[in-house]
Amino acid sequence: MTVANFVMEIGIENAIPTYSGGLGVLAGDAAFSFADLGFPAIYVTLLYKMGYTSQKLDRSAGQIDLDAPWDYKKLLTPLGIYVDVEISGKVQKVGAWQYIVSGKRDVPVLFLDTDVEGNDPGTRQISARLYGGDQWHRLMQEMVLGIGGYRILQAMGRAIDIYHLNESHAALLVVELMRQYREIAEVKKRCVFTAHTPVPAGYDAFPLTMIKEAFTHYDWVNWEAEVTHEGKIDLSRLAVKYSSVTNAVSLKHRYVSERVLNHGKVEYVTNGVYHRRWIHDELKKLYDKHIPGWEDTPALLTQALELPIEALEGAHLRAKSELMDMLYRSTGTEFSKEHLTVGLAKRVTAYKRNDLILTDLDRLVAIAERRGPIQVILAGKAHPRDDVGKAVLRNILDKIEKIGTKTDKVRIAYLENYDMSNAKALVAGCDVWLNNPRRPLEACGTSGMKAAMNAVLNFSVYDGWWLEGGVEGVNGWGIGRRAPWGDLTEDGDSDLPDLYHKLSEFILPAYYHEKEKWWTMGKNSIATVGPIFNSYRMVNEYEAKVYSRARPS
Repeated sequence: MTVANFVMEIGIENAIPTYSGGLGVLAGDAAFSFADLGFPAIYVTLLYKMGYTSQKLDRSAGQIDLDAPWDYKKLLTPLGIYVDVEISGKVQKVGAWQYIVSGKRDVPVLFLDTDVEGNDPGTRQISARLYGGDQWHRLMQEMVLGIGGYRILQAMGRAIDIYHLNESHAALLVVELMRQYREIAEVKKRCVFTAHTPVPAGYDAFPLTMIKEAFTHYDWVNWEAEVTHEGKIDLSRLAVKYSSVTNAVSLKHRYVSERVLNHGKVEYVTNGVYHRRWIHDELKKLYDKHIPGWEDTPALLTQALELPIEALEGAHLRAKSELMDMLYRSTGTEFSKEHLTVGLAKRVTAYKRNDLILTDLDRLVAIAERRGPIQVILAGKAHPRDDVGKAVLRNILDKIEKIGTKTDKVRIAYLENYDMSNAKALVAGCDVWLNNPRRPLEACGTSGMKAAMNAVLNFSVYDGWWLEGGVEGVNGWGIGRRAPWGDLTEDGDSDLPDLYHKLSEFILPAYYHEKEKWWTMGKNSIATVGPIFNSYRMVNEYEAKVYSRARPS
């Protein structure tokens, strides 16, 4: 079956800044995996000529957001196809550019463009920036994605069996399918929906009056029947209603989604990462020598248990040296490759608690002076409109300044303008990967998977994928309690004491005094995470658990 994946953002390569973080990078990892495995697929997204945001950091102002223009004409091919889309009573043009992800079967990625001569000035800005503008602008983007994307596929003559709606952003596609098939049952045969977040704020909902204003040409749609609460249309619930399968992105997230979506039949496919993209070249050389065939068959990474400890440590230290050099060029901060280095890179927002480890600087200093030096590298962007997230980032910058006056045993640096390029160095060059969002708000998380495949040990709250893959003291450590799958209690107040306790009593002693134990855990990390939490398994599981349950005629 040919699958059309509709995504608001996608991270294919660093020179194409049409992603904001994990959601977009996941879409890119999946596209490469579809191509490698030979599954027929196509991706639809928006062009975003000014990218997402280029982050500059200032000690007093915090995050400064700049445009991120890119040379799309050099990287993409114009299709020369234009379709009409009715927006607020006016017919506007949508064009498309194409990028090919090559593999056993090429996977096209279509970038929709509204910056077309003859369109209204406001329409031409729809494809300018990822997540830019107000609520009306967001609705316009989602109309173009769902309706314009569908019409472009029709104009190309592409026969699509399954429409995969990724997050609520793509839900308006069902309007076009209803226009064609007129029966909900017929639309449901062709649609599947993936919820990627458990945070209600991440679900798009628009007032009925706004929807009707935007869709004046669609008077045959009974919009009142789609209202869910407070006079709004929740696009996540719209997607659920018109899809044959709804899935979450981890087992824990399945239970959370059933509650949030008020839907009792949520499937789950735990995310995975594209191992070919995220394993560092130094580790690749080692795996090529000792685990031939691992790239085509990542299940073979179980054989990492047989890797020579000295060779694994050497490969890691070379990756770590590369990270230290990059950090010095970027920040001017000198880190030692001999010292324990903790990495945390996430979108900066309140529930992710990016600054948790810095909460009690005096305690962190005391731990380092007693157990050994600690280096912390933080990275990530706050959404340009997330004032709370930007406040978290300013707090981090303040703490970095304060720690410099307290001790030389703790060093902290913030890596500016986090992207896929420095992400690869960071997930491989750290010794410990920290992840501490408030439970149960981590849908899955994927950065820790990338780190684990590079022999880096995870130190994470038991949520998302780590609840499935983490084995205490074997491939990393957990923070806080390991709640049962169905326990949806918002939790996290006891995490900070546990974080400091395990850092002091388990992690630092193992790193500085138990070399064999440390690298045995590193091998365990590769062998337990690599064979399971990769995007080949994820795509195969979508085929088996999601796409095969849809029944297009």
